[in-house]
Amino acid sequence: MHGTPTEPTGPSLPGDAENIARLQSTRGRAALTESERDRLAGSYEAVAVDGHATEAETIRLLTRPFSRSERIPEYYRYTSLHVYDWFLAPYGEDPVAAVTLAMRATLADLAAWEQAREDVRPGALPYLPERLARLHAVIGQVDDVVINPVGPVRGADVAHGAGTDAALRWRLYVLTRCTAFTQSDDDNEHIFLRSVHACELAFYLSRWTACRAIVAMNSGDREEAQFRIGQVAACSELIKGIFHALRTLSPEQFMNFREATGAASAVQSLNFHLMELALFGYDPRKSEVFERIDHLRMLNDPPYRAHWSLRGAVLASDSPELSAAFATVERSLMTWRGRHYGFGRLYLPRQLKGSGGTEGAGYLKRFVDKDSCLPGTPGPLNEAMFRFALR
Repeated sequence: MHGTPTEPTGPSLPGDAENIARLQSTRGRAALTESERDRLAGSYEAVAVDGHATEAETIRLLTRPFSRSERIPEYYRYTSLHVYDWFLAPYGEDPVAAVTLAMRATLADLAAWEQAREDVRPGALPYLPERLARLHAVIGQVDDVVINPVGPVRGADVAHGAGTDAALRWRLYVLTRCTAFTQSDDDNEHIFLRSVHACELAFYLSRWTACRAIVAMNSGDREEAQFRIGQVAACSELIKGIFHALRTLSPEQFMNFREATGAASAVQSLNFHLMELALFGYDPRKSEVFERIDHLRMLNDPPYRAHWSLRGAVLASDSPELSAAFATVERSLMTWRGRHYGFGRLYLPRQLKGSGGTEGAGYLKRFVDKDSCLPGTPGPLNEAMFRFALR
């Protein structure tokens, strides 16, 4: 349970936003009383229409998960992904640098949290040194991501530049403060929640760069396509690295807070399914899953079902270089999917359903291979494939 100082280390959020943030972080959201939830829902409704002033905007970000007027799936209430959408929105034309900044800030915030736990009770939690080592390794991977081949400009360069931009530093601080709310009061839930956040960013960046590679191939620019597929490969390695850090969570630690997290599963994640759609094409085996989950139902219909996949575009290019680059992506993600299946087998008892009501490890096993995916139809890409996705 909470054994870490909960006082924020940065500046206070404006006005009542600070009190709202502290209310949600004290005992975990699941412990909020009905009257407290009413207050948070009321705060959201009060600023939802006109929430552009700094305080109102921050309150809107903090309280959207409690809205009673919007149909928000439980997964999105839990993860507060609308805050990431807010941060990324100004960078829609080219979000790569912004995504790496958001991912680095998310992982650094988690590392600071875990380091504070270690500092309070040095050596008392034997898994923390390895967890911290793995987190810093992933942050190093983010720093190594090539943003621009000219230079090249890497994630570390972007992070260094952000350090001198006061407005950007503030937005990153708001991002991490407004997304740090666990459901339970179990300290180990933080790595689970932050791993979900980091994976969502990696899923989105994989999709965006894959779609840019397809656009490049459509226009005959193989050099650009090669660079973008390389970025997809870097994203796939990030996903593996995040998952490697998450594996420092034992099955017992996971089960201590799992019930409180509700439907916190990639099964409900639009960014996850859209990434797989962009890379491999529509998977008919998923049609039943999409039909069952309201906000995923659209993925069974055009233009998503007919999306021209990166795999299809690479095969059509008849380029050995592009095929080799994409094979690297496929191997990396195949490894991750296999490990995810192994995680489900180890961490979920057979009689327990997976998050979101699936059959847990059995569901994951069905989709380890991507042989059933349809390549899609060549043509212009749907603009929605370039946007961060949430409900």
